[in-house]
Amino acid sequence: MKTIRETVDVLVAGGGTAGHVAALQAAREGLRTAVIEAGSMLGGTMTAGGVAMPNHFFSRHGPVVQGIPWQLYCQSKEVQGLPVPDWTKRRPVETPGYYSYINVPVYAAVAEEAALKAGLWLHYHEFISEVQAQGDFWEVTSLGRGTRRITTARELIDCTGDSDVVRALGLPVMYDDIRQPGSLQYKIEGIEHEEIWEKEVQAIYEEAVAAGLIEKGDFAYPNILPFKEFLDRGGHNCSHIYEADTSSSEGQTKANIEGRSRMLRMFRFLRSSIPGCERAAIKTMAPFALARETYRTLGEYVISKKDFLEARDFPDGVCNAFNYVDMHSREQGCELTFHSEDTLLPLVPFRALIPKGSSRLTVAGRIVSAERFALAGVRAQCTCMAMGQAMGAAAALAVKKKLPSRDIPSLDIVALTVEHGAVPLQG
Repeated sequence: MKTIRETVDVLVAGGGTAGHVAALQAAREGLRTAVIEAGSMLGGTMTAGGVAMPNHFFSRHGPVVQGIPWQLYCQSKEVQGLPVPDWTKRRPVETPGYYSYINVPVYAAVAEEAALKAGLWLHYHEFISEVQAQGDFWEVTSLGRGTRRITTARELIDCTGDSDVVRALGLPVMYDDIRQPGSLQYKIEGIEHEEIWEKEVQAIYEEAVAAGLIEKGDFAYPNILPFKEFLDRGGHNCSHIYEADTSSSEGQTKANIEGRSRMLRMFRFLRSSIPGCERAAIKTMAPFALARETYRTLGEYVISKKDFLEARDFPDGVCNAFNYVDMHSREQGCELTFHSEDTLLPLVPFRALIPKGSSRLTVAGRIVSAERFALAGVRAQCTCMAMGQAMGAAAALAVKKKLPSRDIPSLDIVALTVEHGAVPLQG
């Protein structure tokens, strides 16, 4: 095995939804920045994970998240020769936000192109194996096939989605015995929708569940949506994997197997039982299953349900969140909770992105320090990207000022992200 040694200013663990934006923000400020990514591309859940809808850039009242995430989104549309949707011309939907969609290959390639242009060092197919503090520096060991990399960095950002760095350091985390179900993304095409009648397919679906031909969780939303919704979406984002835990290779393997089993069972059911689905075909499948929550960081502050629903105006807010909660469960399927007014916009406080008792280390993404209910709102993809940009800014300022990132004023963090196009705080 070849050993490689590198020295950088900022090391981002995980190039997913939060991580690729964090790394770009630090690199665009002239910092030597590297990304350790266990997968094969940038974007994480929204690209390789198949949830190709980064939401929400806009509420009904204006922009919520812009900056680097919006720039990448717009660039991906330009490459496709497609117009960027004008939020002022959108119509109200079922939620207070407007949905955006990306083409996975294009977005992943555009993000990578932007990363290389910014001078980012990208290391795919590597995972963090060891993290040690060495004075005012971090020494991080990552392993890949035939490669052992030892990276020395001043600032470290954990964007792994499972608190890999935080756990490696033995810092406190939160982990619930009951967690939101995960999902495997796939798309079924070739359905003859003109042959679909809502009441008929609903009855066929309910009979199949009662007979054990398909199982609870094969369709994730029976409590709030008719089964026709599964057919309309072609199955996209419509399955549940109970107790999914992707924080280890063992857990990831188990989730992958269950997800593909559910997909195959549902596909066989559609082809054999639903009129109009006789010629259906599975066209796409994400390479791995996803979890909605596993280990999240115990930070210097824990965002509470009350904080989120009342849209608390945190003095150390660093980015906007969004204003509804999307909570999945085995018992209910999916429950949506909306704020009392759709003008309320929660904030993410800097303290919730600083692991308790740590220095020169921040987190971003779904491992934010939050109670489960609040996490179900804060984990939206655009919010994760905004957290990433904020922590990339915090790391850049810390290196430039020769201070630990936790000592950087939140107002300075926001000012730098706004300089790079982010939306000012609206809490």
